Amino acid sequence: MSEFSAPHAGGTLARPSALVRYLAVAYTLLVGYASLYPFSPWRGLAGSAFSFLLEPWPRYTMPDVVLNVLGYFPLGLLLTLTAMAWVAPRWAALLATLASVAVSLFLEAVQSYLPMRVASNLDLLSNGLGAMLGALIAYISAQRGLLSGRFYQLRAHLFLPGTAVDLGLVVVFLWLFTQLYPTVWLFGSGDLRPFVASSHMSYHPASYRWIEAGVTALSMTGICLLVASLAQPRRSVAATLLALIATALLVKTAAALTLFKSADASLWLTPGALLGIPTAVVLLLVLAWCPSALLPWLAATALALSVLLVNVAPENPYLVASIQTWQRGHFLSFNGTTRLVHGLWPFLAIAYLAWWGWHHTSQKAKLAPDSNI
Repeated sequence: MSEFSAPHAGGTLARPSALVRYLAVAYTLLVGYASLYPFSPWRGLAGSAFSFLLEPWPRYTMPDVVLNVLGYFPLGLLLTLTAMAWVAPRWAALLATLASVAVSLFLEAVQSYLPMRVASNLDLLSNGLGAMLGALIAYISAQRGLLSGRFYQLRAHLFLPGTAVDLGLVVVFLWLFTQLYPTVWLFGSGDLRPFVASSHMSYHPASYRWIEAGVTALSMTGICLLVASLAQPRRSVAATLLALIATALLVKTAAALTLFKSADASLWLTPGALLGIPTAVVLLLVLAWCPSALLPWLAATALALSVLLVNVAPENPYLVASIQTWQRGHFLSFNGTTRLVHGLWPFLAIAYLAWWGWHHTSQKAKLAPDSNI
């Protein structure tokens, strides 16, 4: 079963899962980025960086506490799954919780040097609670064989073995994370317009609708082809792709409802976006007959074209005005993290696909149609 194995009788995994390790590392880095954003300015301290531990209970709002709990929940879960490769589940859950608290303590201490961030004992407590809940869920799931056995079996059943594929699945999970960023482009990412010369194209509703449709269609086609390129030969991943797109839409909707006023929560649900989804389905049905060795290159091409459309598109003045209603107050660090991943993801994905395409072709020198879609 390659790197994904069922648990030993003692409760630990026979071999560690590279996918879970990579996800744990990636998520830890995201937590660090979110905690320290915007990284400046720095200041000196007269006292200890840990003095916040003894300060009075700070003023707080429930969204702050809930966001902290939710933010550290995946960290506790992923670290527990990682640790279960070497120790029993109960010890893995304990070690993961302690490690998460240590990460939170370190980041809160560093926040003491950032005037725009406030180190808080309440944040440390809520972060630890979230990590403990994640570790508890991982422990319960391991006892029932849900995450420690069936998850690995499902991965081995659907996708090719090896570290290269695990890295690709991490890229897919990061794509789901990009859906949390409050942008009006459905599935589109890689917007560099804030950093480069903007397009001189004039805004016209009719042409803008077609650009929106193109961004959605190409982005959806790209991510689906990426997943298909990782699948076992002749193994249909149609149900997996359907679940992936449905999950992305749910994440997008939940993020919009949280970050925008109710009247603007459906900004991304435009006629162009709705046209792009069936267009992507048609493209995927056509490309399903292509050899699997070509799928990474087709996926990279679709994503590159999507990024091009995003960056040549004119600003929609109506959406620019509406997006100002975004409730930024409690989500500064969250916005910074999602914006970073949203901007960099397509370039990371294209780089991975280029490497995977070369690696995949060298490992499977065949060009016979063997669709996975």
